[in-house]
Amino acid sequence: MSVEKVSETTNNNSVVTENSGSTKEVLNLAYPLMISFLSFSIMGVVDMLILGYVGTPQQGGAGLGMTLFWMVVCLFTGTISAISTFVSQGNGAGKYDELSKWVLASLAMVLPMSLMAWLIVPFIPHLVALMNTTESVQEHVVPYMEIRIIGATFIMINFTISGFLRGLADTKTPMVVTVIANIVNLLMDVVLVFGLGPIPEMGVSGAAIASVIGTASASVLYLSIYFSKKNNMLYNTRKLYWVGLKTIKDFLKVGAPLGGAWFIESLSWTLMTIYVASIDSAGLAAHTIVFQIIHVSFMPTAALSVAASTLIGQYLGAERVDLAKQSARRSIITGLVMMGITGIIFAFAREDIVGIFSSDPEVVKLAALLLVIAAGFQLFDALGITSSGVLRGAGDTKFPMFAQIGAAWFVFIPLIFILGQYFEMGVLGAWLASLVFIVILGTVLFIRVKSGHWTRMRVA
Repeated sequence: MSVEKVSETTNNNSVVTENSGSTKEVLNLAYPLMISFLSFSIMGVVDMLILGYVGTPQQGGAGLGMTLFWMVVCLFTGTISAISTFVSQGNGAGKYDELSKWVLASLAMVLPMSLMAWLIVPFIPHLVALMNTTESVQEHVVPYMEIRIIGATFIMINFTISGFLRGLADTKTPMVVTVIANIVNLLMDVVLVFGLGPIPEMGVSGAAIASVIGTASASVLYLSIYFSKKNNMLYNTRKLYWVGLKTIKDFLKVGAPLGGAWFIESLSWTLMTIYVASIDSAGLAAHTIVFQIIHVSFMPTAALSVAASTLIGQYLGAERVDLAKQSARRSIITGLVMMGITGIIFAFAREDIVGIFSSDPEVVKLAALLLVIAAGFQLFDALGITSSGVLRGAGDTKFPMFAQIGAAWFVFIPLIFILGQYFEMGVLGAWLASLVFIVILGTVLFIRVKSGHWTRMRVA
């Protein structure tokens, strides 16, 4: 990645509109992403709901399998997600003929990454055994993970093409594709889990296969869109050529830290879940409920983060640092408002919210307390999520990775065991550790944005 100083003058106005740098522009770009992200999350929820009719061990096994599966693939998908930075900056600079180069670079890495993921398959039973899960759950985790990892190639392809489109500020097309993929997944879930006609009942394996078919259908749609006549005319998408090692190296300079940060975060929360699972069933139930709630609640802000990344990339590519700064400010403020409201709702409607998921008084009481802690870190989570989007758009990915590693391994993980074990606070201590972690990480990333260092950065 090269870094150069640029002025705030306009050298390229192709991406500049009357809404540039406004909250309206941020929201127009973000709302289809919000629908996409929520729809993507629903794919996992659908599996859980349908398997709930099969049996509790099956439901728990698929849920744990899904968590472990994403921990494995997020290293690769995080790396690939850097494509939106290259495309948005290239689009802003008017380098339209070079955009397909980054797509080919990303696609060239899909097969090696898939092979790396597949190499994990033989070790899955041992990985699951290390988690001390019950045999009834273990027997369902393994087949679910094996099938999902075999189909990981499709997810990487989807991240590549959706990242290309989002880099062009097209967030509506990925939204449509994601919704269609979810419909396919739902239909296949019903058929494969319960069986239909000559198709036998497959249970957990059926749910995993349905998810793979859903993501594969998205890959077909994405590739047909990318190679369409329109995109070929605009960006030479049908021009296939050898991608050199230099291009791959430039891509990885930005993408590898992103993948590393995603993996560290996923691993940290997974370790937290493993610790909580070792305490008692009520604590695990409360933890799972609140974790699912906050997972859905931060999706709109995650969409803002991606929108900010695209806008920052485009305006830095166009050498409009002034508009990049405005977009960053608007994105962060909007995220704070949204998650601030979420925090208030969590704090004052906590028992009503968790009561939707459980009728056990002990679980509801504990989950409500955990939701208060979650309410306490909403603003700082907003700072961290939106600030990371701003930095990603500029190609500043190494600093966030080191910040993630430092906050996770020197604060979050140690505090889980210090508060949980030494001070005997159990699941409550683990969630207090997450509060400290998110406050520190959000503050550090925001300070990085305020420093302005990112405004002088460009990707190669």
